[in-house]
Amino acid sequence: MSPLLPTFSNLAGLWALLGVPAVLAVHFLQQRSRRVVTSTLFLLDALAPESKGGRRWERLRASRALWLQLLAVVLAAWVLAGPRWLRDESSQTVVAVLDSSASMEAFREEAVRAVAEKFSESAGAAARTEWIVLSSDPRQPPLYRGADRRAALRAAEAWRPRMGAHDCGPAIRLARSLAGGAGATWFVTDSRAKTPPDQPAVGVGRALANAGFAGAVVSGVEDAAADGETPARRGHAWRALVRNFSGGPIRREWWIEAGAGRTPAQTVEIGAGGLAELAGRFPGGADALTLVLAPDDFALDDRLPLVRPAPKRLTIAVEVADRETRGFFQKIVAGVAGTERAPRGSGGLRIADWGVFQPQPPGDVSGIFLMREAAETIAQREAREAAGEVRQARREAIVAERHPLVADLNWQGFLGTGAGGLKREPGDEVLLWQGGEALAWLRRGAEGREDARGGQLFLNFDWTRSNAARLPAMVLLARRFTKRVQEHQRGGYAENFDTGAPVRVDARPVGAAGRGSAAGVAGGETLTVEFSPAADGGKGGWTREVPASGETVLRAPEEAGFFTVSRGGEVLVRGAAQFADARQGDFSAAETFSENAGALAAAAREAAWERNSRPDPLAPLWLLLMGAALLWSWREKFSIFDSRFLIEGAATPTGAAGAVTQSGVAGDGADFFQRKISHRHGSTQSKIENRESKIP
Repeated sequence: MSPLLPTFSNLAGLWALLGVPAVLAVHFLQQRSRRVVTSTLFLLDALAPESKGGRRWERLRASRALWLQLLAVVLAAWVLAGPRWLRDESSQTVVAVLDSSASMEAFREEAVRAVAEKFSESAGAAARTEWIVLSSDPRQPPLYRGADRRAALRAAEAWRPRMGAHDCGPAIRLARSLAGGAGATWFVTDSRAKTPPDQPAVGVGRALANAGFAGAVVSGVEDAAADGETPARRGHAWRALVRNFSGGPIRREWWIEAGAGRTPAQTVEIGAGGLAELAGRFPGGADALTLVLAPDDFALDDRLPLVRPAPKRLTIAVEVADRETRGFFQKIVAGVAGTERAPRGSGGLRIADWGVFQPQPPGDVSGIFLMREAAETIAQREAREAAGEVRQARREAIVAERHPLVADLNWQGFLGTGAGGLKREPGDEVLLWQGGEALAWLRRGAEGREDARGGQLFLNFDWTRSNAARLPAMVLLARRFTKRVQEHQRGGYAENFDTGAPVRVDARPVGAAGRGSAAGVAGGETLTVEFSPAADGGKGGWTREVPASGETVLRAPEEAGFFTVSRGGEVLVRGAAQFADARQGDFSAAETFSENAGALAAAAREAAWERNSRPDPLAPLWLLLMGAALLWSWREKFSIFDSRFLIEGAATPTGAAGAVTQSGVAGDGADFFQRKISHRHGSTQSKIENRESKIP
C-alpha cells in the first residue's frame, strides 16, 4: 500500500457522495417562464412570473451556488469516510499455528487456503508485517518467519502433518508471545475440541467415511524344543487389525506388495465401528512387505509396511546353584527373541549367585546377581530350623523408585525374609526398598557409564525363601533388564517402529576398547539414513547424513515406509515406520467452523488499525470550509438583484426617451441594449429580455 494514499476507516461515509447527483438534479430542474419583449422597463413590476409548462429538465447553467454546494458535499463525504494513513514506524506480527495431527493430512489443502485468507485479511494493517507459520509439533522449528507473505504461504504448502494425538497448547502460547499485544494469532485445525476458548481459530475438517490399519504384530513361528534348548524359528507370521471408523458397514479390497510383485486382491467386510483381523506369513525369501488397503480420502492409514524382525544376538549364561531358580531364569532367556544359551563363565549376560565372583564381578560384565549365603550360614540356618527357629517374613511394603525397569510394576504381593548381606557401592541406583533397606539396585557399567552395557542388577534377598519366582513383577523386571542389555549389544538389527519413535543406534567405532570404556564414544561417526516411502512405489525417498558418536538415539521417519541406518557399508538398523496413532483415522468429530473469528477478530483488526495509523489532521479545517461554502451558497440564493446591474430612470410613455445604464454608460436617444434581468419574488422567477432596437 502506498504511504501517500489513505485508507477509509468508515466506508459508509462515502454514501454522502449521493448528494452530488441530488445537487445536480436541483439545478437541472428549472421553472419555465413566459417571455415578454419590451422596449422599456415600466412594466417590470406588473409582470409576475407565470409558469406555462411546470418543472422540466433544462440545460445545466453553472453558477456560484452550484459549485459551492458540490464542494460542501465532497468535503462532508471526505470527513465522514474517516481517511487514515499508516504510520511509518508501525509494525505487526501475524502468526498461524497449524495443527500437525496426522488427521489434518486429509484437509491440508483447505488448511493452506485458510492461512492465505487470514494473512490476506491482516495484510496492510501496518507498515511492516512479520509473517510466522508454526507447526504444533514441538520438535519442529518455525516453518517460516519473515516479511514475505508469499514465501510464508509456500512454506505452509510444504507442511506435512504426521503427529499423533498431542497438546497444541504450547505452540499456541508460543504464537501469542511472538505476536504480542499488537499482533494476531490464528489456529488452523479440524476439531473444535482442540481449540482453547479464547483463541481465534479456523476449522477446516469434515466427516469422512474412513477405514484403515490400526496396528500389526510380527512373531516368529517356532517348533517345540527340548528343555534348555533354544527354539528353532522357521519363519515369521504377521497379524494386522483393520478398523472401520465410519457409521456404516464397508467393503474394502486389500493385497500384499513385496518387492516388485503383489498378491491378488482380497475383500474384507467390516461393520460400523468394527474391527477385522488380517493374518499371513512373510513370503519365502522376503524380509519386507507392505499391506495395502484400497485408497480412500485418508491415505496415511491405507498402507502398513512390515519388516521381518531380527533382534541383536545376546548370549546368556545361567550360573545359579539352586535348580528351581535356574529353571526360572532359563525360561526368561527362552522368552526373549534373539537370545541364546552360553556355557558357564561366558556370554554377554551372566545370571549367577554372588558367590561366583570374588571379591566382585568385573565392571564390564553385564549380569543379574543373586544373594547367596555362605556355607556356615546355611548350616546355622538348618540348625535353627531343626530347633524350630524359623525366620519370619517381612511385612513392610515394597517401595519402588522412579526408574524404567520398575515402572508400573506391582510389588504388593512380594513375600520374603528381608534384605540380605550384599553391599552397595557409591553410585549404585536403588530400585526397590523394604523397611529402609535396599532389596534391588542397579550398578552402572565401567567408567561410570549409565547404559546397560556392563550394567549389573543386584537382587539383595534370599530368592529361595521368597515368592519372587511366582511374582509377575519379578518376571517383568528380569525381562526388561535382559532386553536392555540386548539393545546395547554391538551389531545390527531389524525392527518395526511407529513413525517418530526412538531408534537406538550403536555408532561406536569397531576397534573400540572395552564395552564400557570411554574409547567407545570418542571420535565422531557419520551415519547414513536412507528412507523409501511405502506409497507411490518408493518415489520421494531421501538420504541424509547424521553425525553421531557412541550410542545414539535417532527417530524413525514421520512418514510410513522403510529405512536403514548404516555406517560405511555396515547396516546397523533396518526398519519399517508404521502409522502410529489409529485415533487419527476417526473423523467423526471433524468439522468446519470459525471460532472467535467473527466480531472478535474484526474488533481486533480495527484496534490494530487504529494503533498503526493516524487520522486526517485537517479534518476540522474541512468542516469549517464546508460550513462556509454552504453559507455562501445560501447568500447567493436569497440575493434579489445581481450586483452587476444598476437600473436607473423612470417609466415613460411608449415612444418616449428612456435610459438604461450599465457600468456607468448612459445614452439619451441612444441604442437600447439587450439585457436579461432576473427578478426573484417569492418562489417565482421572471425573465425579461430587452432586445436591441433603434428609436427612429
